[in-house]
Amino acid sequence: MTDHILQVKALCKSFGAVEASRNIYFDVCRGHIHALIGPNGAGKTTVLNQLSGDILPDGGRVIFDSEDISRIKPYLRAAKGLARSFQITSVFENLTVEENLALSIICHNGHNFRFWKNCLKDKDVQDHLPDALMRVDLTEKAKQQAKYLSHGEKRQLEVGMALTGKPKLLLLDEPMAGQGAGGTVELSKLFQRLKKTLTIVLVEHDMDAVFKLADRITLLVYGEAIVTGTPDEIRQHPEVRTAYLGED
Repeated sequence: MTDHILQVKALCKSFGAVEASRNIYFDVCRGHIHALIGPNGAGKTTVLNQLSGDILPDGGRVIFDSEDISRIKPYLRAAKGLARSFQITSVFENLTVEENLALSIICHNGHNFRFWKNCLKDKDVQDHLPDALMRVDLTEKAKQQAKYLSHGEKRQLEVGMALTGKPKLLLLDEPMAGQGAGGTVELSKLFQRLKKTLTIVLVEHDMDAVFKLADRITLLVYGEAIVTGTPDEIRQHPEVRTAYLGED
């Protein structure tokens, strides 16, 4: 029996007369990278927002790890093991890499309200920081302020901060956006390593990265899930070639 960590059933969302999500179905297998693709305005980020709880659906259900989470708040979803990154990086620019990760570790483990204590001296931080740095390949950048990181390294740091919560499922919204070729390669390597320990739902426009990384792909067009399949099936599907790749 297939182990589905996430099941999306008849998901619907409208903004006035615009149907951003229309009766969307797809399942995500545990340990897979599942990509959501489609042209601009297809509804990809709206779906991701409904999975994370930033937007509540008008109808349908989101089943995470066998539990219906369709109506619960984002922080409760995070507590159950669902983490999210956004299109725009959200790190503390004036803090070092290790300070960013330290704050994230403290937040995920419960705030101790010791406002004047150096966060790097916290026992939980000392226990978990080395692994957090190593997991996203930022050990050598630990003392560097985040504002001096490359765009790709900031993405790595943001993912590292999300991972301190030990999620089961990570939602990524266009992590390759704005990357040069080198940054895309490094992030692709990171995501390949991560899929050994968690599941990823990826919204991405870089089709080369999608076809290299994804185990399964769902195509969205005008708020509808047109087809879900393996990368090879998606490449060859006639509706994909017409609706997304622009071929007759």
